[in-house]
Amino acid sequence: MRTTINLDDQLIRETESIYKAESRSKSIELALRDALEIKKKEKLRELVGKIEFDEEAMQQFRDGER
Repeated sequence: MRTTINLDDQLIRETESIYKAESRSKSIELALRDALEIKKKEKLRELVGKIEFDEEAMQQFRDGER
């Protein structure tokens, strides 16, 4: 999808330097994917201790899917 956004030039240069992708767009896409993965993991960590996990029920559920 083509999108026009204003980003800090130094931020773009640093992103390109880190990802070394074939294009500026690909570098930004990779950076966004990494950022999303990090945030999703943070949200999962926030759930630790807040939900119960029944390993036996989960295994039964998995066995039923096969």
